[in-house]
Amino acid sequence: MPGSPESPAARIAALRAEIARHNALYYDHAAPEISDREFDALLRELQDLEAAHPGLADGASPTRTVGGRPLGEFAPAAHMAPMQSLDNTYSPDELREFVARVRKLAEGRAIHFTVEPKVDGVAISLLYENGRLARAATRGDGTTGDDVTQNIRTISNIPHALRGPHPGLVEVRGEIYLPKSTFAELNARRDEEGLPAFANPRNAAAGSLKQLDPAITASRRLAGIFYGTGAWEGTEPPATGRGVFAALEAWGLPVSEKILEGSDADSVVAAVEKLGELRHGFAYDTDGAVVKLDSMALRREFGSTAKAPRWAIAYKYEPERAETRLLGITVQVGRTGTLTPVAELEPVFVSGSTVSRATLHNEEEIQRKDIRIGDLVVVEKAGEVIPAIVEAKKALRTGSEQPFHMPAACPSCGGPVHKEGVAWKCSSPGCPAQLRRRIGHFASKNAMDIEGLGEALVGQLASAGLLKKIPDIYSLEKNALLGLERMGEKSASNLLAAVDASRSRPLWRLLNGLGIPHIGTASARDLASHFHTLDALASAPVEALLAIHSIGDVMAEAIHAWFQNPANSSLLAALRSSGLNFGERDEPSAPADTRLAGTTWVLTGTLSVPRESAADTIRRLGGKVVGSVSKKTTHLLAGEEAGSKLEKARELGIPVLSESDFRALCA
Repeated sequence: MPGSPESPAARIAALRAEIARHNALYYDHAAPEISDREFDALLRELQDLEAAHPGLADGASPTRTVGGRPLGEFAPAAHMAPMQSLDNTYSPDELREFVARVRKLAEGRAIHFTVEPKVDGVAISLLYENGRLARAATRGDGTTGDDVTQNIRTISNIPHALRGPHPGLVEVRGEIYLPKSTFAELNARRDEEGLPAFANPRNAAAGSLKQLDPAITASRRLAGIFYGTGAWEGTEPPATGRGVFAALEAWGLPVSEKILEGSDADSVVAAVEKLGELRHGFAYDTDGAVVKLDSMALRREFGSTAKAPRWAIAYKYEPERAETRLLGITVQVGRTGTLTPVAELEPVFVSGSTVSRATLHNEEEIQRKDIRIGDLVVVEKAGEVIPAIVEAKKALRTGSEQPFHMPAACPSCGGPVHKEGVAWKCSSPGCPAQLRRRIGHFASKNAMDIEGLGEALVGQLASAGLLKKIPDIYSLEKNALLGLERMGEKSASNLLAAVDASRSRPLWRLLNGLGIPHIGTASARDLASHFHTLDALASAPVEALLAIHSIGDVMAEAIHAWFQNPANSSLLAALRSSGLNFGERDEPSAPADTRLAGTTWVLTGTLSVPRESAADTIRRLGGKVVGSVSKKTTHLLAGEEAGSKLEKARELGIPVLSESDFRALCA
């Protein structure tokens, strides 16, 4: 019967809801839960069911719409020409069928295809008017995206003005990506900051592009690559896709270094396979190849379905995997004492490089996958960057394989260990491994930014007895430095100059560098902005910390406890005597747009965007965000399922705004 769980109608409804949820995770939050292949399987099942039951068709189905939607934090930007997605396949046979369909549409006319890398990034549309960058917009729902112009202007390889002859108006289409090398550096920094690593470069690029502070976007060192155009006015556009690539390159826009060609099914499949061999050498992550009909006239003639063009298809490569032997599992100690197991592998070539180590995250993951020392294991690179063990080949075990157990003592200092959640931690505050990581974090670019004081030099200085604690950084002397291996006069002078410059860093950098539990760059900025001086923060009760929207109960208790610890009081006293800025020398920063100046906001209920994003928008416009409703509250932003705060606001006569009201106010 139609309402039963087994009915086509029920399955179609369930699939649409599930796909919509995954679309939101992928496009809006840059936090997918499943692989592209698993998502495509859901979409293919829905397509097949809709084809078999046309009476259940719906124009709003995910099979007929692009996955994203505009976000509330950014102004909406309507595309002049729609930005469609592509049909995709994992099968060479289906790729041949695509070529056959296009050949049938051509009705005997000669056809030619281009084959280009499918860059795994964030789709972008740049609008150039009279040769100058006027606007940049994300794909959104295909017709309207988010205006991210200010963030795009921070990307160094995207020109603000086109070179040479150009049309009066043109939409340029491409991808924003995070270079593989930058992705590795970013994750290393996040690890040092105690933040979760990005799963892959695409997620990192999406999160970076949608920062409300362009300075954060700039710090991520994104890049762009372009492959097509939308609206084009003022001159005659090129007759072929190859001509479009040539025009883009002539204007100074980056394009792929490898664009292959084919004229029939065999040559197209061969080009796709060739690109699969070359793609590991690209600076950007790729997950497939895009095959396009070259003739622009035929593209216009063949047109599109509701969602995708008929003249193009994306071929997705299978994740590249390799089998190798797990030789052992070592344990690293992080700056907060967390013990992280690391797989030591028999070197194996996978996704373009030789892999000999892979993270195993924690003991529970090892047990869940039943990974044992001596196993033959399957390795792949998550996002083709981070080596990961997918599974152990249990059927091939000989009986000699050994289960792994976390050590009973810290492998660095021999001190006691204890368990917090899924993580094991070293309990000794004097642990050498923790000390080196803490000093490295303190000196890192997102903290005190002491150029030259990297991991290797920290290790040298610690081994020489010159760095036993963080304040020792400010007692370094040139003569002692010159006694180190490979340390010359110029290097020593540069390091001491960088150390001296760090004494004047703003308070938020010091707060980030201190390694206070749960505090990263964003929360350090919030604390510095709210309390202004370290002394005010150190003496703040838990209730005062909770007044900051980004600080929850656990964070507030941890911050308060950190400042009550006598060892940390001694650390701060030593840093004060070294002349560091505790906030008194910070320059007050006023927002450029102060339309919300003098307002105090409380946020409640479930919003369509993370609460902190809405809070950042309020702060950016000069407003203040607090945690509880009082007579001083001027506005309440209420999402779905708002509770007691909404009732109290109404009792006090405080204006209540919906999300749409809020977006209109902030647009």
